[in-house]
Amino acid sequence: MAPKKGAVDLTSPEAVALITLFQSTGLSESRARNTVQSTKSSSAYSRLVDEADLARGNTKLDEKQAGLCADLAAACGYEAGKDKLRKEEVLYVADAIKEGRLRSTDQVSAAVTYLESTNATRPEGSSPIDKDAFDKACGVGISFTPESIADSLASYLSSLSIGTDSGESKAPTDWNSLKTFRGGLMNAVPDLRWANGKDLASAVDNLFVGLFGTRAAANAAAKAKPAAKTTTSKSNAVVEQVSTNPAAASNPVSIFTEGFLSRLHAPGENPQINEENKRRHLEATGKRVMTRFPPEPNGYLHIGHAKAITIDFGYAKHHNGCCYLRFDDTNPDAEEGVYFDSILEMVRWLGFEPWKITYSSDNFQKLYDFAMELTKRGKAFVCHCDKETMQAAKGNGRGTPTACIHRDRPIEENVREFERMKNGDYPEKAAALRMKIDLSSGNPYMWDPVCYRVKTTPHHRTGDKWKIYPAYDFAHPLCDSLENITHSLCTLEFVEARQSYEWLCDALEVYKPRQYETARLQLNGTFLSKRKIRALVEGGYVRGWDDPRLFTLIALRRRGIPPAAMLRFVEELGVSTSDSEIKLQRFESAIRQTLELTVPRLFVVLEPVKLVIENVAEDWSHTVEKPLHPKIPEMGKAQLTMRKHMFIDKDDFRITPPAEFSRLSPGKSVMLMGGPCPVTCTGYETDDAGNVTSIRCALENGTGPNGDKKFKSKDTVAIHWLPDTPEGKVELDEVRFFEPLFKSDNPAKLENYTDDINPDSLKVYTGALIEPAFFSLSRSLIKQAKDEAEKRTKAAATFSSSNVDAKADVKVEMGTNDTTIEVPHDSDTPVATAAQLVGMECIRFQGMRLAYFAVDKEAVLSCLNDDDKTVAARRPGDKLILNKIVSLKEEKGKVAAAAA
Repeated sequence: MAPKKGAVDLTSPEAVALITLFQSTGLSESRARNTVQSTKSSSAYSRLVDEADLARGNTKLDEKQAGLCADLAAACGYEAGKDKLRKEEVLYVADAIKEGRLRSTDQVSAAVTYLESTNATRPEGSSPIDKDAFDKACGVGISFTPESIADSLASYLSSLSIGTDSGESKAPTDWNSLKTFRGGLMNAVPDLRWANGKDLASAVDNLFVGLFGTRAAANAAAKAKPAAKTTTSKSNAVVEQVSTNPAAASNPVSIFTEGFLSRLHAPGENPQINEENKRRHLEATGKRVMTRFPPEPNGYLHIGHAKAITIDFGYAKHHNGCCYLRFDDTNPDAEEGVYFDSILEMVRWLGFEPWKITYSSDNFQKLYDFAMELTKRGKAFVCHCDKETMQAAKGNGRGTPTACIHRDRPIEENVREFERMKNGDYPEKAAALRMKIDLSSGNPYMWDPVCYRVKTTPHHRTGDKWKIYPAYDFAHPLCDSLENITHSLCTLEFVEARQSYEWLCDALEVYKPRQYETARLQLNGTFLSKRKIRALVEGGYVRGWDDPRLFTLIALRRRGIPPAAMLRFVEELGVSTSDSEIKLQRFESAIRQTLELTVPRLFVVLEPVKLVIENVAEDWSHTVEKPLHPKIPEMGKAQLTMRKHMFIDKDDFRITPPAEFSRLSPGKSVMLMGGPCPVTCTGYETDDAGNVTSIRCALENGTGPNGDKKFKSKDTVAIHWLPDTPEGKVELDEVRFFEPLFKSDNPAKLENYTDDINPDSLKVYTGALIEPAFFSLSRSLIKQAKDEAEKRTKAAATFSSSNVDAKADVKVEMGTNDTTIEVPHDSDTPVATAAQLVGMECIRFQGMRLAYFAVDKEAVLSCLNDDDKTVAARRPGDKLILNKIVSLKEEKGKVAAAAA
């Protein structure tokens, strides 16, 4: 069959001569043919063969050394025609390969990077290469035997703490800890980078078998073990005490000025495969910090994303840089329009504004071109293995990878097959394009990951134009590169992915961002899995994705948690490079500290019981002027009038009180907040069930109940109240109290997690009362929220427009590709609006002596549409629903009571 137009005819005399030449250097026939198949690779290796005299009989290399020399020809820029090293530097590396000092592709790449970064200090023909520094940078002389690898693992394991939430690295607890352990190991013992990949993977596997038994046995045991019930006694419950002093966190240490995030590189300091990439990058960015928040639009964001958003947007803001909101829309099977809108809304709710909104799909053509270029360079191949075969070849994630049978197919065949994938000639799962990296590496991310797969589902933006879609490990680094990201910030699960991230950028000779990994935010007592939350929603266990018992951001917002509390929480936790689980009490403490000095206070009587002052006239009254916040007079005041007939909360009265009870009971006295004198209980009535229906009291005129002493307010506890008059109280339709949804601390590990649901996680009170100032306060808070939202949205539009105008035309050449950063203006791109920032949850207040509350989204308040001249009051059709945000303080035994 005639060769494809443009392809190299391997039967031509010239090609046969080159194949023979390359084999004479030690290359295998397959590697020699693939090299000749690529004109660039062939030219590059021919040049190295000539310069380094690789074809001489007395210097013939073994097959592995010859392969490393071919890798050197590509790494040093010969393929692209852009030399990164001087000739004497290339020959130095070639000699190091011949001498056996460099034994892996990783070492060759490190050698080129080291010499490129230091050649400015060695003018041509002057000082020689520092051998000791070179060897150290390339891992020369670092040798690991299986025994020494095992010793390194044991030493690292012994350094790990059992850990709580202190930020220390935690010892592994089961097979699920494998990925975190492996990532932490490579950070702690960087020299293991040079260990034999198969030996390292086997040693880690053996360590975990010794600790937890085989993976299969552990999985079987987990399935067979019934979920244990939590039976903590109230009397023995110990709840972490957390300071609620607002001053304690009024000026939290910035996560960007201390700790891990304060030590990141400045723009331009991240190493590049060539200086031209760096120059063009700095020209495009103006030396600004550029970050991105890249969520997949396949679900609602959760509290873990709040930390990621704070880091991504906050780091850019701290350095006067820019942050993209990039939708990673590479999986058309899972994406829905509602998620795009919700993601933007949550980013803005947390207080951040995207510099630009982009999509991975903006770059589909560029990504395809990159993939084709990678294939033509012999660094990608089309694989037809099914999932099971592919996983088995990778050792099922436990090491000992083997080469796929398609790995060494000719380049022209891979190009042809990839085009067939693009044209829709293959059904789903019948073909995939895989990167051809390094099976000898100890990092599974280097074991030829998939970069393109066939999908026939139409895309929400490109329709049915594409039949193939890029995988995350391919699209993510290249989109970062195209957007000139300076700091690619992600979570610890991507530690091992950093190596393939950097390999891909260097393989294509494009600008290479620097990836940094930090710990995820993980709270105990809940889980954040989209799949499991969906099961709760669809099973009717919760009332939707925004049920306030969940930890999705829309649920936390609906519950009334202010965004400032979310940011405070992240600030107080700091940024760690090891995963840990955070106690829920720490989150609740941050909420209380935020609300303490920012919301007004109102009287709310949750379970009203009548109180009658018997020794005053029917028309008796006493007007009380109370501040809406005792420490912040600027919040204003409200008036209430005491009457003969009033209501107090039934929890403030006991017929037979325990010893520590200090509120109202027969013969005992209390102050009614703002009242002139104490009242003393003289009697009470109950219904047939024994429930108290009314309490009789006497107003003390300055003397005690026995007339033997003067009363002072400090002698008695003060309780809140509301008058039993139409104008003095408002009845609430519902007050919803939320407790933890699950009884155990780690429901995610339970196979039947629905059995762990706390049946008392939601309690709804009806008939509660609130003071009338609630209406004017609600109207004022919503007006303030609208004004701030309008101001922010206008400022965001101005900021975005100015940056678009400044950067829309910047063209950036990367590797062999010319690209243009463009700002999409598609009709389906979500738009920032003021309405996104205003909701009923903006009405927050403290129910004095009770809890913090917010108005639920299902509530109806007609007064919100009135002007200030209209009296704010309840109207027909209004529906008043409150959500408890958080209790005023952590209660001992609360968690135990919920679990009992």
